[in-house]
Amino acid sequence: MPPFIDSVLHWASLSGRHFTIMFWWLWVAAVAATALSESFLVEGRRRRLLDHPDDGWRTVWLAALFGVLSPPSRGRIFRQAKELLARGVSPAGVMAYLVTAQSLLIWLLFLIVGLNGPQPVVGLVVAVVAVVTVLVYGLRRTPERLWEQARQSSLKEYSEAERRPPIVLPGPVWARPALSVAGQAYSLWWPMLFGLLGVGFFLALGQSPGYLSLQGTKGPLVQLGNAGAGLLLAWVTGAPLVGNALFAAGLWKAEFVTYAGLSAFFLGTLVMPFVLPRYYTLLGVQLAKQVLGWLVAAILIGALVATTWWWGLDWLAGLVGLREWFEAFTASTLRPNDVPWFHHWFAPGL
Repeated sequence: MPPFIDSVLHWASLSGRHFTIMFWWLWVAAVAATALSESFLVEGRRRRLLDHPDDGWRTVWLAALFGVLSPPSRGRIFRQAKELLARGVSPAGVMAYLVTAQSLLIWLLFLIVGLNGPQPVVGLVVAVVAVVTVLVYGLRRTPERLWEQARQSSLKEYSEAERRPPIVLPGPVWARPALSVAGQAYSLWWPMLFGLLGVGFFLALGQSPGYLSLQGTKGPLVQLGNAGAGLLLAWVTGAPLVGNALFAAGLWKAEFVTYAGLSAFFLGTLVMPFVLPRYYTLLGVQLAKQVLGWLVAAILIGALVATTWWWGLDWLAGLVGLREWFEAFTASTLRPNDVPWFHHWFAPGL
């Protein structure tokens, strides 16, 4: 076996044991919280949203909260989005749901805190708020007739008489948590395996002569370049929901990208290649292309906003004499060690 592949498998195995044994409470808590949310909360949030399908920012907020509480299954998320569209939820509400359900889901938040610390979660929330804000602005510039066509297409699948949404678990209430746990296991086994291979790859690469870092200095152009690199990495690797948290741990701990790049990598799950057909099916090809264009712009802006927000807090901490405390608090995640643009050139034959 080639030495590099052996190193990838070694780091993947080590990370898997570390995650399973040392952080057992983390994934147990994620499973339990998701099961309780899916069993007892999502239906109430869904009904509240359908009671206010086109109420401006209130609809956006209700849709975003519904997305956060939803289970980690992309197929079910898009089926639910189709129902929301059919029931008359505004385009901003539908997209707010799709964004949060794929970027702020419970499993992902638990894993990010455990693997990278709380700061990236706080920054991710800021980035998602920026993404949704940019999308709301951009959706006003998409033709209403295209949304109406998408709505009519969705109505063919969901009649007004049908009230049970695809995201709600069937059967008696007492059995729903067990069904949710089974559903999570079915949905997440392959993203977790993918994530472990991803973290193994980047940790192995970080130990090799082929290591390449894009951190450089902290200038705005470097941050913009890192946001683009993080989004490109998410797109090329196709890092899936939840598995991208493990993948990103290797990316971050090996100091490949800045905070902006990490944020863009997390948000890149919204536009990865194999999710594009789902947008086309939901919205139609013409509208989906416009929405995806706004999504890409929103991801880059959101990553930069999250970074700017942290540095703004750092500046404010300096004004009140708390900079030393603040920088100690953010050192492990916001401020990785600076390294040159090219730490090592790629070694021939690697």
